[in-house]
Amino acid sequence: MTTSIAAPHRPWRALLLLVALCLGLSACTSAQLAAFLAEEPLHHDVLTEPQLLRLRQCESSDNYAAKSANRRYFGAYQFSRATWDDVAGRYYPWLEGVGPHKASPAEQDAMARALWDERGAAPWPVCGQRVGPR
Repeated sequence: MTTSIAAPHRPWRALLLLVALCLGLSACTSAQLAAFLAEEPLHHDVLTEPQLLRLRQCESSDNYAAKSANRRYFGAYQFSRATWDDVAGRYYPWLEGVGPHKASPAEQDAMARALWDERGAAPWPVCGQRVGPR
């Protein structure tokens, strides 16, 4: 008789991926990771994954390393440095001064969700209208 082990639940896989991204790509500290894991769920439900994808596709063709032609907007969600630092200062202070395009995908997604939670589609006047309903 063989015993099968149940596959891990999806939330745990997402959490492990987040931990790997944060520690591996951003080289964040354990305190920063704890702060991220405490703050990110507060904003997570404001946009679904498909809504984030539509916003990214419109803003940057889903390119987390994107830079606008005029070099004023960066990353998947085309943050200005001022807006990025402003949002980071309230929620993810270790990201202040980091170029949006240099942050990990998980960090960029979290920053977009936090800004959307505060201001809705307003920071993205064209693409924000294309996000659609939940």
